[in-house]
Amino acid sequence: MGMWGWSGSRFATTWHLRRGIPAPCPAAAQRSHACASRASPASSSVVAFFTPVRRLSGTPRRFSGTFHYRKARLTPEDALDPLSKPTNIDKAALHVVSVPIGNLKDFSLRALDVLRGVDYIITTDRPATKTLLDLVNIPNQGRLIHYSRGNRSTSREKLVELLKGGRSMALVTTSGTPCIGDVGGELVQEIQQSGVRVTAVPGASALMSALAVSGLTTSPYESTRNSQRGGDSDVGLSPPTFEDGSFFFGNVLPKSHGARLRILRTIVASATFPCVFYEVPRRLLMVLQDIAAVMPHRRVYIAHELTKLNESLHADTAERLVGFYLRQEAQMLVKKGQLVLVIAGAGPKETAAWLEKEAAKRRRLRRTVSDLMMSTPPSSSSQLGCARGSGEARAAESLPGEPRATGAKEWQQRKRCRAELRRLRQRKRREFLIRKIESEQERLRISLAINRNDATRLS
Repeated sequence: MGMWGWSGSRFATTWHLRRGIPAPCPAAAQRSHACASRASPASSSVVAFFTPVRRLSGTPRRFSGTFHYRKARLTPEDALDPLSKPTNIDKAALHVVSVPIGNLKDFSLRALDVLRGVDYIITTDRPATKTLLDLVNIPNQGRLIHYSRGNRSTSREKLVELLKGGRSMALVTTSGTPCIGDVGGELVQEIQQSGVRVTAVPGASALMSALAVSGLTTSPYESTRNSQRGGDSDVGLSPPTFEDGSFFFGNVLPKSHGARLRILRTIVASATFPCVFYEVPRRLLMVLQDIAAVMPHRRVYIAHELTKLNESLHADTAERLVGFYLRQEAQMLVKKGQLVLVIAGAGPKETAAWLEKEAAKRRRLRRTVSDLMMSTPPSSSSQLGCARGSGEARAAESLPGEPRATGAKEWQQRKRCRAELRRLRQRKRREFLIRKIESEQERLRISLAINRNDATRLS
């Protein structure tokens, strides 16, 4: 074998023929290649390359060269994939599939495979889902099941029956991830209670995309926490707390002005973490005005048309954003499209000021309660006397301030009844104030529970 031990490859034979050197014996080449394969434990991934040494004069009788071994490129069979390999679509299972929120390239390969392989696709908007599936060339004829509010009870029973019978289904929404600010949560709960397997096919989400581009949520392992605070930036290297990386998702703010203000005052104003809401463009100016009235210095982020062609992000205080959207060139942004509203958390100074204000309000309510308790309520006998003469009291109420009765005794009776009526009104007013104070105290107790440590320090 000797010097021809390397010549088991087709490249070596071609090199010999081009240079007029006799090719090695094929049998010897096969034997040498087999010996090299048995000698190397990783023969499938190691390739021997020969570097010829050319002489300056004449054709060499004996050929000399050097072996160079290098690691070959790994094949897919040899590579160790840390991710799970694609498998067949699970039967008798519900797959919660996320769809793009605006860009078709956000469709994951797994989502496409699941939508092609399942038996039925559950959707809340059949025309929109049909258009989406047609764009990615997924057949949907006879596979779409409409799931709406009107037929939820009957649909759930039929869907559970089909899943238990071995059918596979996918739950999708018009855009984004199902059950996140959308219907489908009740269906998933009932299917899980029936013993049917539910799997997740993650993908695009407007909620997480808006939080990512706003940069408000920080990791507990980061050194500073200034990025998640909306008002102040004088926080030092404080230890991480529960607020790091957390956020509040409120879906959509209420339509009524009073309910919207109540949520902004009770939940958002005292939150030290970002609050995210979905909003429609036609109500954007009204919502921003409410935020400016409750939190004038809080920073607000508005993400328009995420992952789409006209994607934009505007960040400022609510009052300045109102002025921005009132301009002529920004009118198109408040007429159509989809947007996500992210309100930054309260800074340390704003939180301390809010806690001091709530504590002062609580002390003032306590003083009012003590003053009301010290006042003397009317006696029961006087109430009965006034009840007997209620007709006279009503007559006395209709009389002017000067006495018109002929007798002094009758006038005194009317005067006493008028005084008793005033006491009754005062008692009703007192009871109303007590009920109002109790409800206000309950609201304060719930609000101060968010920051219990600071509240106990200030109260």
